[in-house]
Amino acid sequence: MIKSFFIMTIFWSLLSCNQSEKRIKETAKTVNFEKLYFHTTSCDGACPVYHVEVTKDKGVRLFAEKIYKINGTTVSDDSGKMGYFVGSVTDSTFNKLIAEIQNINIDALSFDKADCCDGSITTIIIYYNGKRKFLRSMFPPPKSEKLISILNDICENSSCTKVNEPFNLESE
Repeated sequence: MIKSFFIMTIFWSLLSCNQSEKRIKETAKTVNFEKLYFHTTSCDGACPVYHVEVTKDKGVRLFAEKIYKINGTTVSDDSGKMGYFVGSVTDSTFNKLIAEIQNINIDALSFDKADCCDGSITTIIIYYNGKRKFLRSMFPPPKSEKLISILNDICENSSCTKVNEPFNLESE
């Protein structure tokens, strides 16, 4: 009888620990997204320069500072795609963004702050769960590639209208 009681106690303790661990992992993946800023810089080449804000209501404010047209070996400014824009991100793209933020474990994500050389520097400022996270590097980790790809897609393909009134977006 005592042996059975002891075995049952151990079993329930292990089960309870397992459930607590599972809840902690699920909580770590839950992100209450508030807003995000994404910036890119120029490079020694034809890198686009974007400054974008995405809000929890799928709103987008984009300053496309420098965009290029590449035709064979000819590179020229694409002035029609440059300027200030406001609009929204599609539901499917927004859902991809949120899923990726949760997938990469944003709390543990870090950039090495490298800013040397001739490449574009990527900056992400994200507000979530009452926190602010600042990430900047010329060489973001591979873990962040999909997130950066989604953010570039937002810059390039969101439904936005060009506006005449400039606006400032958080950068530091």
